[in-house]
Amino acid sequence: MSGRSQNRRKSRPRSVVVIAGEDRNDRESLKTLLEKEEPSLRGSIVQIRDTVRLHRATGDNLAKRVRAVLNKAEGVAEKQGPGTRVTCLYVHEDFDAVDGPAYREAHRRVEEEIRRQMGHGHYVLAVAEMEAWMLLFPGALSSVVRAWKVPSKYLGKDTGRFSDPKRILMREVSGTGRKYTESDAPEVFRAVVEGGHMGSPRGTNSSWTRFRWDVELCGREHL
Repeated sequence: MSGRSQNRRKSRPRSVVVIAGEDRNDRESLKTLLEKEEPSLRGSIVQIRDTVRLHRATGDNLAKRVRAVLNKAEGVAEKQGPGTRVTCLYVHEDFDAVDGPAYREAHRRVEEEIRRQMGHGHYVLAVAEMEAWMLLFPGALSSVVRAWKVPSKYLGKDTGRFSDPKRILMREVSGTGRKYTESDAPEVFRAVVEGGHMGSPRGTNSSWTRFRWDVELCGREHL
């Protein structure tokens, strides 16, 4: 390689993808899924560790909260080296309610504000919560704890319509054995990825579908 080519490579600014979310379990779960969907992201994902609360905010309050998230995203990117830019931002929250018009309005409102301030970015608002995504993959749940089994009445359904998927996991999927806890989430999603389950969900969830579209869009247009 010529010295000129080496200089160009050295001068090219590094870029990172930033994940923000409610807690570490959710962020690690999202990171696992992103690296599976877009392998080129391995080693370039960084996280904001502060809790995010956006979906109930409106007007100036929403604008300020989004600006705070973007400032933190730029801050964690800068820690990776001078000039490092944020290629894409994923902001995760649980909606804590079922799918429907209120969900769609909240998602639209927040994502539009993120894109107004940043130019692009993805709001991963899970319905009703990220545990509803797990119920799409009964095989992955059983591979984490053999006794965990999703009752047949929940298979092939829209899991975004379950009002309390966390309760379903803790009481019905877990049964009388070891109970599901939120700290299990990253391991469950690793099982989804490593078991090859992502392409064959046993049901639907609009937020899961949108997330996969967002990753495809980010890979095509932003990376």
